[in-house]
Amino acid sequence: MMNNILVTGAGALLGQGILRCLQSSKLKYNIFTADPSPYSSGHWLGVKPFLLPFVSDKNYQQKLEDILEKVNIDVIFVGTDVELPFFSENKDYLEKKYNLKVIVSNAKVIEIANDKFKTASFLKENDCFYPDSVMANDLEGLKEFRTRNDFPYFAKPVDGARSMGLVKIFDEEDLQKVIKNPKNLVIQEFLPDTDGEFTTGVLVTKGKCKAIVSLKRDLRDGNTYRTYRDKTTTIHDSYIKEVAEKLNVEGPCNFQYRIKNSKPIIFEINGRYSGTTPLRMFYGFNEVEAYLEYLVNGVKIAQPTLKEGMVFRTFSDLFIENDELENMFAKNANPPKSIYYPYKK
Repeated sequence: MMNNILVTGAGALLGQGILRCLQSSKLKYNIFTADPSPYSSGHWLGVKPFLLPFVSDKNYQQKLEDILEKVNIDVIFVGTDVELPFFSENKDYLEKKYNLKVIVSNAKVIEIANDKFKTASFLKENDCFYPDSVMANDLEGLKEFRTRNDFPYFAKPVDGARSMGLVKIFDEEDLQKVIKNPKNLVIQEFLPDTDGEFTTGVLVTKGKCKAIVSLKRDLRDGNTYRTYRDKTTTIHDSYIKEVAEKLNVEGPCNFQYRIKNSKPIIFEINGRYSGTTPLRMFYGFNEVEAYLEYLVNGVKIAQPTLKEGMVFRTFSDLFIENDELENMFAKNANPPKSIYYPYKK
């Protein structure tokens, strides 16, 4: 019997990455999708779509449970950052009531990962390498910070992602603008990308990191559009595994870091799969399939043998006829159909 899988955030890069990994698995699943928009492209990668409001909506939980009452879901994948706190806080409740598994770490992990200042504080408190950080409204702390660091600095929203809201502080004038910002940004030392920027995905079970894949990456508009893997990309893996275990991750987690004085300085933790999760398949590891098989069938997760090379990210297109769009949410609708247009040689 095939397992029923629900992927939320079908319109998000993360949700679509998870869907791609499920579609590429050697095993087959009944994939159900959920998203606030009926036009999210991820809906066309499953057998049945559902509309689920934004997690900030007061009816979010009821609408989610309506789906779980209709379909016997075995596993839920969380496809957006903003849903992580809800699922981490309600994981036990949902798993017991509906006899399913929610792939998310505990609420403490999500709290640390979703706040860049708390991320830096966690690293510091656990004797890990950390970016020197201070909140912009901590004027006394900022004075001390400035004695340790010369311009330039970075200023970021504590809960930002994909470089959104990132400000580079070059001088005193820039600093004063940041201090006056009502959103109270976190200010961090500038980490050069001379040695590149790295993104590492891990899978942790019962306190032990079982698999790790590290890639170098190039960014465009805050998203990874090119990745690299060779013999040099693994040199910090043992350290990242140690951090993941100290953080008490359960399941997937993503670490982003740059190198300073030969040390990997983690500046962002994502307590989830990442936008680069589907890219890791090309190097030889489907981390969605691996953790799903561990949860559902008890298959042990093993460190994969990986290929070296590069991934160039490209756009592709789906075409959906109007009658398919009109019928996709009908009660007895067939699985949605689309025409996929990949690049050809």
